Parts: sequence; structure tokens; C-alpha cells
Amino acid sequence: MTGFIHINGLLKKIPLCLVVLFMCAQTAAADEITAVWARLYERARTLPQKQQIMMNIVEQHNRDMIPVMTDALDQEIRSFRNTSGITQKRMQIDLMTVIVRELGRLKAAESDAVLMETVRITKDPILKGEAVLSLGKTGARQYSDQLALMLRNLNFNMDGIQNQRENEIEAYALVRALELLRSESGFEPVFFASLGWYSTQSGVKERARRALVVMVDDPSEQLSSILLNNINYEYKLAALEAEEKSTAPEDRKAELAASGLDEGLKYSPKNLAEKGQLKTLRLYAMEMMKKYPEPDDPGLLQNMRRMVALYQGDRVFQEDEMITLMETMGTFKGEDTARILSDFLEYYNLRRDAGPPDSYRIVKSLIQALGTVGHRAGLEELTMVSISDSWEASVKREASAAIEKINR
Repeated sequence: MTGFIHINGLLKKIPLCLVVLFMCAQTAAADEITAVWARLYERARTLPQKQQIMMNIVEQHNRDMIPVMTDALDQEIRSFRNTSGITQKRMQIDLMTVIVRELGRLKAAESDAVLMETVRITKDPILKGEAVLSLGKTGARQYSDQLALMLRNLNFNMDGIQNQRENEIEAYALVRALELLRSESGFEPVFFASLGWYSTQSGVKERARRALVVMVDDPSEQLSSILLNNINYEYKLAALEAEEKSTAPEDRKAELAASGLDEGLKYSPKNLAEKGQLKTLRLYAMEMMKKYPEPDDPGLLQNMRRMVALYQGDRVFQEDEMITLMETMGTFKGEDTARILSDFLEYYNLRRDAGPPDSYRIVKSLIQALGTVGHRAGLEELTMVSISDSWEASVKREASAAIEKINR
């Protein structure tokens, strides 16, 4: 019986027993090398000696050295609190930083416990950040909840301007780690980090926004909770934006968009700033609804009917909102939608003799929407426009085109 190996592109037959002996020799050699480095590190008496030995170990980028580095890190953790002197403490922190960075690079999952212990015992932002990031690289999902809690606490910014730079370094690492872990429990704190107090220079908010897109395949449940349970209108809008950018199914996006419109109509603004925020929320929700229509939602049609009624009664909404509403309704089908639009067009027909409409753009968008819906319930009012002596030729042409689309 023989085994085969490639040497310089040529197949050469070698007895299988020799291959096994060769592999065993290699394994034994690797174990011996690892043991040598472990003994060297153990014999080191000063931090400079340890640093020099560890740099030689790290430069090999060899997974066989993971046990050596893990044991070394564990030793430093156990002696960390007893290290006195600023210089000595700094050297030890630098040494530990080198180790945790390499363990992350090697994706050393067997080192997760000691990496997490490093996170717990150090206040140095660089070391802590590197340890956190290494946990992300090793896939340490068992610590996702703890990392998420750390980021949630940082988002509250309890320290104010104190320790701002240190907290930003830690927050950035936490966002990266939770992104790598694809942590559902980390999604909400990463979301709030994307809107948090962090400076532009830190990159935390930008990184968090990018992480939200890939962390969870369908974040609809978390984003729905944020949308419905936060009174901050900016958070509500950001929840819709995050859903739109996510890989959630289209029907889930439609549901959240409908909830977004409901939230935009639920509140009365206290000032001009809030008025603008609610308008932006409604517009964004309707733009999403145009992409992901959900015609079977009676509550959604009720909100659209309500918007039309509020506009007719008190001009609550501005022209661009009403045009967007008409365009959105045009993506829906069925008699109920056509009835709402037809009643709105009747409102304009009854008032046309008294003077021009408040907005020709709204009227034309309304007529186009009826044509796009394509239900015969809209024919009567469209016909009234097309034969009216009061409406301008451009409006009548729009009505005729809509009638033609319905009759196809």
C-alpha cells in the first residue's frame, strides 16, 4: 500500500509508513519548538526580556504558539494588579496588547476566556479595545450580551467630557466586535451608538451605521421596538432608515413603513423643529411604502384617508406631502384605494367653479394615481374633469389619460 505526495509538480511514490513517520516528526518538532518558547518566556525575569521573547513569538504568526501566548497573557493578568510603578505598568500593558492583538489575528477561540478577563481587568483603552476586537475576531458569541451591555453603558455618556477619548476608543472596538459576531443582542446598542454623542473624528457613528446593515439579516423586530417605544422623532426616522438599508424581507419593510406613517400622524408637534421632524418621518415612510406596497392593510388605508381629510379640512400637510401621498396610493390596487382618491377628486370638482384649486400639482398627482390604481370606481369623477368647462386643458388631458388606462 502506498501514499502519494507532490514534489516540484511530480508524483512520487513513497511508502505510507514513511509519510506517517514524517508527519509525526513534524508534529513532534512543532511541539518541541512551542515548548522551547514557553520555557524561554517562563525564564524571563524582566518585562523587557518578556517583550523581546514575545515579539519573536508574534512575528511567526503561528497557530502552534497560541497556547504559549494564552498562558503568557494569563500570567500577566494574574500579576497585573500587583505591578507597581507607572513605567512597569505601561510596559506590561504594551506586552499584553501585543499578545491580544495576535490572538485575534490568529482567531484563537481557545483564548476567549483569557481575552474576556483582559477586558475586565484593564482600564487602558487601547488594551481593552484590542481585547474586545479580538473577541470579535475569534467569534466569541458567548460574550455578546456582556459586550452589548458595555456599549449600552457607553452610549449613556455618564462620564460627560471626562474620559471622552478613552470611551470613544472602547466604543469603536465594541461596535466592530458586535458587528463581527453578528450579535442580535448587540443590534440595539449599535443602533444608538450610530446616533450617539461620539465625535465625528472617532468614527464610532459611521462604523455603527455600516455595522447595522450586516449585523442581523432581519432586524425588523428590534427596529419596530425602537420606532414604537422612543419618543425621539429622530430615532423613529433612523429606525426606518436602518430597516430600508437592511436585508429584511420586503413585507417586513412594508409593515415597518406603515408603522412609521402611523407614528408620524400620532403626535402633535410642539414647535417648528418637531413639525419638520414629523414631516420628514411621514415622507420617508411613504417613500418606503411606494417601494413596498401593502394593500391588504386596512389600518394603512385608514391613515391615508385621514391625511386626505385633514388636508381638506385644515390644510394640515404641505404640498410635497400630499403629492407623495398621491404617488404612494397610486402603487396600491383595489376599490378601497380608488374610492378614497375618487372622493378627494370630487372635493376638487365641487369647488372648481368657485376658483382655482390650492395646488394644480396635487390635482394632477391625484388624477395620475387614479389611473395607476386602475379601478372603475374612479371613472365618474375623472369623466367630470374631462368634460368640465372649468378645468384647464392640461388637467383635462391628465384625466383623459387616466380614463384610458382604466379602460384598457
